[in-house]
Amino acid sequence: MLQLIEQASRFLKGKVRKTPVEHSPALSKLLGVPVYLKLESLQITGSFKLRGAMFYLSTLSKEDKKNGIAACSAGNHGLGCAYAAKELGVPCTVFVPKNVDQAKYEKMLQLGATVRKSDFIGYDDTLAWAKKAASEEHLLLISAFDDEKIMAGNGGSLAAEVLEEVPDAVNFILPVGGGGLMGGFSYYMKAKKHETRMIACQHEQSPALKLSLESGKAVTEIPGIETAAGGIEGGLGEHCFEILKSRIDEVALTSEEEIKKGFCWMLENHQDLFFHRSDLNTLEKTIDKGERVEFEIGTGPKGKQAKNVHPLGA
Repeated sequence: MLQLIEQASRFLKGKVRKTPVEHSPALSKLLGVPVYLKLESLQITGSFKLRGAMFYLSTLSKEDKKNGIAACSAGNHGLGCAYAAKELGVPCTVFVPKNVDQAKYEKMLQLGATVRKSDFIGYDDTLAWAKKAASEEHLLLISAFDDEKIMAGNGGSLAAEVLEEVPDAVNFILPVGGGGLMGGFSYYMKAKKHETRMIACQHEQSPALKLSLESGKAVTEIPGIETAAGGIEGGLGEHCFEILKSRIDEVALTSEEEIKKGFCWMLENHQDLFFHRSDLNTLEKTIDKGERVEFEIGTGPKGKQAKNVHPLGA
């Protein structure tokens, strides 16, 4: 896996943005420790998902590229696949839940993807439908998270950049849905810096990682929920769990109310940023005083754009 992450990092240079790591005076003052933000909100498509999609598509055979690929996505993975497919000349179909963010839906169409809405709210139900349709149409379905290449691109390449920018950071807070981001990130960080502390944050009504760690096996399906936190609901990937089960130090759960309060706080203090809304409240619950903190900022407010962000960032 480490070799794959290094391969992904080399390939992605110059093809995706090396997003900045910035100190947050507001969060640092609030918590009494240095806090840094990895601004994947400034990525070309508005999230880290482009990394994995671009790397995965680069490894496809000529036949697979000709036949086309498919993705099931709540928005960001679909955007990443649509952009990468356009860049590499690969036909792309994206299957999305019926409550997909409208702005992201329109961006996928603008990028030339065929986008098909399911009759389901939850990601897991939509994924089952997408698997059946992709099989019938002979399309290669690219997992949004449960694949080593996706993990290497999404989380692994991001971790390599973070470690280069803030080598003395100890605590890392990341949102977890299917587990692909944290899988690649934690693998690289724990391999390079054993003393790091990995803190996963999840919605309390969709705690797939927490339930998986408690039961000892991946909880791959969980009822869909309506949430302001976007794509962090749903089950955990089996391959992701094999990596995460020995690398996660803490799982912090947040309520919908806490997420929305955190969202408002960030809008007041970091108006120009996009973020995963589950991250903020995790900070106060988990940080030991005096230790440096880094957490990943991945997506933006539904249907809105922030200042100084690429047009695809919504």
